[in-house]
Amino acid sequence: MRRGLFGDRDVRLLWSATACLSAAFWMLQISVALHVLAVAGTAALAAVQLAGVLPALLLTPVAGLAADRMRLRPLLLWAVTAQTVAVAGMAVGAWAGSLAVLAVCYAAQSFAMAFWPAARQQWLYGLVELESRQKANAAFGSLGGIMTIVGAIAAGLVSAWSTVAAIGGAAALIACDAMIQARVRETPPVKPAATNERIATRVRVFMAGLREGFGATRRYPLARSVIWIGIAWGFIGGGYTVMLSGHLVDDLGGDAVTVAAMFVCDGLAVLAGTILAGRLRRAAHLPVWAVCYVAQGLAWAGFFAAPGLAGAAACLAVMRLSSGFIIALDTTILLETVPAEFRGRVTSIHVTTYNATARLSLAVLGAALGWATLTALGMAAGLLATATGIAWWLFAGRRSQAAYREAAPDPA
Repeated sequence: MRRGLFGDRDVRLLWSATACLSAAFWMLQISVALHVLAVAGTAALAAVQLAGVLPALLLTPVAGLAADRMRLRPLLLWAVTAQTVAVAGMAVGAWAGSLAVLAVCYAAQSFAMAFWPAARQQWLYGLVELESRQKANAAFGSLGGIMTIVGAIAAGLVSAWSTVAAIGGAAALIACDAMIQARVRETPPVKPAATNERIATRVRVFMAGLREGFGATRRYPLARSVIWIGIAWGFIGGGYTVMLSGHLVDDLGGDAVTVAAMFVCDGLAVLAGTILAGRLRRAAHLPVWAVCYVAQGLAWAGFFAAPGLAGAAACLAVMRLSSGFIIALDTTILLETVPAEFRGRVTSIHVTTYNATARLSLAVLGAALGWATLTALGMAAGLLATATGIAWWLFAGRRSQAAYREAAPDPA
């Protein structure tokens, strides 16, 4: 994080807002996992996670179009306000002992959260210069590691007293995010939507915009290949919190402190990976990115094969170190050849394909827990992700290197 990037007040504010939302996300993930595991078990946690996030999957492509056509600050302020109310409702559901209320409010929170990735990325690119985008993506990507640590420590400490209070704390962090976002300079829409058209015309234009977004992924093969390999992490990501927490508590005999400590390890490893990725030469980006996808899957399988907490922690550190490299490079590679008017939609399609695979993975996990062990399922998910990463490099990654090198020169 150099002075040139963070010397801009609006970039600093957007970074701070992202930090609050990221910390809230991890605090929410961990506290919900601990609460449901305590009252109902791993299978119920998988069901709550699936019910909570599946509706947002349908909204994500629309959210990408909104990021390309609408004013970003009002859009995100409305969305983050809705998230605050929904997470407060989750706290009420947990306090009342109703998993149904918890899941419904979780769905509302993730529904509103669907607007964030594409709109935040479009907003960031409107604030920074072209030559600063790679540094900006790495700096914002590092928040995943930093805020995993913050969220894990906060969730672990507060959940040891009350998981309801931990969920309420997440709601407070999201409210802070809204207050910070309100101070960020607004950037104009890349392609403003018309305001003087009939409703029928607007609907036709809207549907055409969605089709254009999907068409853009066919016209830009590098972006398409990034979307394709994102499926590999979806095999892991869908059940990540459920499987990590369940394995630690049910199989390795851990408690809330153990889960929090492991997420701190997660965050430190991600942070280290994002820092190291920022030092890579451009020619190394795609090969390292592919290797990290393979290492990520193998290490996740190793996490479940390890006989004790120490071995599991070592495998998790390797896995999340690989994730840090991926996070730092992912958005830069995805959008390198994509014109500004399609960035929101391409980003949302990337998020949608990842989320679709993740939800499928989570649904399979919930169903499979009745006849297979969590250890066997975790190893299978890791090996499947590894195979997908290898296939991407063999059939798409190597051919994408020339397009990536030609997209922009190395920064001086």
